[in-house]
Amino acid sequence: MTLNKSELSRLSPEERIRKLRQLEDERKKEVDEIGKLIKDSMQELKTGKLAEDIAPASKTVDISRLFETAGGEKLERTAKQEASSAAKGTKSYQTFVQTYQDYSKLKNFYGIVSTGGNLTEEQIAAIGQIGERIGRAEKYMTESERTASKLDASRFVLYKLKKETGVD
Repeated sequence: MTLNKSELSRLSPEERIRKLRQLEDERKKEVDEIGKLIKDSMQELKTGKLAEDIAPASKTVDISRLFETAGGEKLERTAKQEASSAAKGTKSYQTFVQTYQDYSKLKNFYGIVSTGGNLTEEQIAAIGQIGERIGRAEKYMTESERTASKLDASRFVLYKLKKETGVD
């Protein structure tokens, strides 16, 4: 609906107010939708930048090098080593993306709960799955990594408590 001032001036004040409020509500919805799209686009941009930082540097392949027998290596052994190193890089990237997605979901869930909302069954199930993944990841952490993780979590909780209680 576009704003036509001459058409609005012909309406009664009550009708004009009703039309203007309807127009205002439509524009608020558009602004909210635009804000959400901007937020999503920024999230994609951050993920893309992080992927670029984490992705292993590509190197040119010299085919003649594959057929050389330096140090007794054969073509099959070289191919297997290259494939395993590429798989490791992909797996660590997938783990990073999964962790980032889990963190984003938990932030959204916290936002819902902190504003007094209730979580759906699907969201509660997602929290359970994220908790299981965190538990599995902690099994493979060193003691210093566990301590660093607890420190980060404590720092986050402290920040939220200060923010919500106004303590500084």
